[in-house]
Amino acid sequence: MSTRRRILVVDDDERVLFVLQETLKTVGDDYEIVTGQNGHSALGRIKETAFDLIITDLRMPDLDGVELTEVIRALSPTTRVIWITAYDCRTLRADAVRLGVFRCLDKHLEIDEIRDAVREALGEVTNKPSADPRVGGDSGEPSD
Repeated sequence: MSTRRRILVVDDDERVLFVLQETLKTVGDDYEIVTGQNGHSALGRIKETAFDLIITDLRMPDLDGVELTEVIRALSPTTRVIWITAYDCRTLRADAVRLGVFRCLDKHLEIDEIRDAVREALGEVTNKPSADPRVGGDSGEPSD
């Protein structure tokens, strides 16, 4: 029996949280999905337990996704992080690379995109692209 992978999804928009949570349920039964509605609630969860992957919005009140990722790196350097944003990921490239973000995705993404990104982030895809997958799509360029 395999251990369930733990994924934390953080967004201040309840609708986005719901859609992401439902989408992740379609990836498989191997995942325990935990949600947080802001950076501070996410920090509380991160301090309580380890996560394999954290998917976070960038623009949130009080503690934004970049600040949250900085704390994640201090507490759990090996945890994979995916950013989701309604803004242009290309403008975030320097921060994403500095913080070792696995991928930055457009908030209006297709369901298949998030599923593929989660599988890749958790090492469940054997045919990974040769380009650096930390930020952007298969080409290594940030997603718009």
